[in-house]
Amino acid sequence: MRNLALCTALVALTACPAEDPGTTDSPTTAPTTDQTTTDTTDGTDGTDTTATTDVPTGTTDTPTGTTDEPTGTTDPGTTTEGACIDIPGIDESGCEPLATDYQPRENNSADDEWPACVSDTGPYTLVDSPPSTIARIVAYENIADLLWRKADPTADDFTAARNEYVLPEGLESRLVRREDLHYPAIPEDEWDPQVDADKQCTVEALAAKYPERCVGPSGMKPLVDEAFAAGQAGEGDPNIHAARIHGGLLWFLYLSVYKEANTCATVAPKDCDSAWAYYTGGEAIDAPIGMGAEVNTLSANAHERIHDGILATRCWRDIAQDMGNYPLLEELPADQQDLFEQGWEQLDQGLHRGYAVIVRDHMQQYIDAACSSAETNVLWAFLQVAGPVLDREAEERDAAAAADLTGLWSAESPAAEDVAKGIAALDAIFPCP
Repeated sequence: MRNLALCTALVALTACPAEDPGTTDSPTTAPTTDQTTTDTTDGTDGTDTTATTDVPTGTTDTPTGTTDEPTGTTDPGTTTEGACIDIPGIDESGCEPLATDYQPRENNSADDEWPACVSDTGPYTLVDSPPSTIARIVAYENIADLLWRKADPTADDFTAARNEYVLPEGLESRLVRREDLHYPAIPEDEWDPQVDADKQCTVEALAAKYPERCVGPSGMKPLVDEAFAAGQAGEGDPNIHAARIHGGLLWFLYLSVYKEANTCATVAPKDCDSAWAYYTGGEAIDAPIGMGAEVNTLSANAHERIHDGILATRCWRDIAQDMGNYPLLEELPADQQDLFEQGWEQLDQGLHRGYAVIVRDHMQQYIDAACSSAETNVLWAFLQVAGPVLDREAEERDAAAAADLTGLWSAESPAAEDVAKGIAALDAIFPCP
């Protein structure tokens, strides 16, 4: 519970006097690791080849454990004064995995329905060599330190952050072609024959025709590019530009974990390693960086369940192998295909929940800021990017509750009471994974 004057129940949504708030194919003998410091390219987050660049893991600090956006010098006219609302804390005491879930943390998976596999002991075991994805998450951390973990980043900070973003084989190289696998694939008869299968979304006409699938070029790239340009030019509020970049890059990481877990089965086994690295930055479950750190700070349960989902796809990859050879999903019998779908869905459910708790935390911060008559523009800039990412899943689960969220994201400066209703909807739609 936040350290603010909590005065009413959520259902009442009553206003009270404002007070200050607290503020990515390799033999199965690959090494087991949760602490990686060297780097090769990750193979099929495209068709990369092996590189020899070391990952500069020593160039960034472990996250500070907060996802708070800084409060800069935005227009105070957009604050909501006098709103003080009691928002129930996240209660995960009754959270339990499904009977079909892979559960490596419970008796090393001995009691679940999954066959024995390499993941049963808990730590992630690499399929291949440490993926280049790790360097991308290091870059994400460096960008965070330059932009949203500080107040009022300068034009030079934005230039330095963009240099991290555009590193060769870095974040930008993947973001500009990222597909959202929750949406139907582009029909093969429409593919450009001169472009690799996993890069069809870089074809401008296809990205325009299938914007939901081609979310990287159609959605993420424009907003991130625009925010970097404005920040480097010194235009507007730098904290808002930083918040939008944070939202765009977090969106990318969230979809990248899901995508790499799929291509681990359908394209290249070593993409399992990239799925793990996109979430943890190549670190142990108890010391993640990147998105993993942001989730873990807010919900250890959601973080652990996402990690279980990542280990489920890695477990499946180990089960579906023959003497170190990894057949692809389409080559396997139906029961093996079904097991993959089971593990991939487990991961998806965890990711939804983990992403939702990050969004929820920013919504809570918004209410806290409104309660103390502080500015809310920076928090809302993040939420208008990050929030709508959940709309598709929310609509599938509960159309009525989803309407409370979709309407909220379109608001310019919502009242704290409306954001509180949004939190209630979010909690109802995305409960324990």
